[in-house]
Order: sequence, then structure tokens, then C-alpha cells
Amino acid sequence: MALPLRERNRLAAAHHIIDTAIDLFDEHGYGQVTVEQIAAAAGVSPRTFYRYFGSKEGLFTTDPYTVIGADQIQPHIDPDDLPGTLRRIIAAVTDPPPQEAVPAGPPWRGMHYVLQEPAVRAAVYTALDEGSRRFTELLRERGMSATQARVTARTYWFGVYFGSLEQWHLDGRVRPPGDYIDQALAALHDLP
Repeated sequence: MALPLRERNRLAAAHHIIDTAIDLFDEHGYGQVTVEQIAAAAGVSPRTFYRYFGSKEGLFTTDPYTVIGADQIQPHIDPDDLPGTLRRIIAAVTDPPPQEAVPAGPPWRGMHYVLQEPAVRAAVYTALDEGSRRFTELLRERGMSATQARVTARTYWFGVYFGSLEQWHLDGRVRPPGDYIDQALAALHDLP
């Protein structure tokens, strides 16, 4: 089902703000750009920026679909199929359905800021920690012990998901991100 026009417009605005911010960061440096400059360049008010992203670091941690009251990741989570979950999440964030597609730059265009800027990396780790916490709860509901659930959730969320994205970026993004997820899952499978 296609998104209503208003939601498509808000989603497009969120992506435009992100792309504008990354352009400014690329030109002036992350630390030199303010939220007010981003908002002005994107043609929105600072209040709109804060409503969508909460902070400058939120550009890297906020799922743009939350601005329309949706969650791009949650529908793909299946605690009984964690490898499939990660494959579906990567597919959802790199290849949104055509009816929901909005103009945006390449996926994770700002990944080098995640790797190089301490404040961005800390914010991303905080977001990953929250995702891991939610995974842990789901796994606990499926009967895993607290330790099993926490270790499994963190392994998949930090190790497989984030580790794969880091390596994909460090390798120059020459192969699809899903290939890295598959390699990471194979590495887990091959552990003694």
C-alpha cells in the first residue's frame, strides 16, 4: 500500500534534511556545522529539525520513517529467525518498497562520520544499545535466560549488523551490504 501524500512529503523532507546536513558536513566539517545552519540550508525551521531528529547526532540514529509514525525496522524482526531478521533489515533500509521510495542519497552516506566523529559514534552506540535491549526482551519472551538473550542480542545487533556495515564502508562499498551480513553470519556459524 502506498503512503499517503502527506506522509510521503514528510518522509521526503526528513531525507532532504539528512542529505543537506551531510553535504554541509562534507563541505565544512561535522563540528563546524550547527543545527541552525542545517535547518536554514534545508529550508525548514530549527524546530522542525529538532522534532524530526532531536539533535545533530540524531541524523545518524533516527529512522526517517519515525517522522511519519512508522518503524522501518520493527516489522522485520523475528526472534525465531535472527539471521533472516538482519537480512530483512538490511534490505528494508537499502531498498525501500517502490511505493515508499523518496529521493535520498546513497544508504549510509554519512557512515564515515559514524567511524570518525566521537559524538556520532557514541549516539550510534546508544541507539544500537536500545535496539539490543529490545531484542533481548523479545528473546527472553521466547524462553532464553537473561544471559543467553543479552549475549545473543548484542552479538547480532552490534557484531553482525553494525560490524557488517562498518566493514562494508571500510571496503569502499563495492559489494551489497547483504553480502557482509551473510559473511558475518557464516563466521558465527563457523565458531567452535
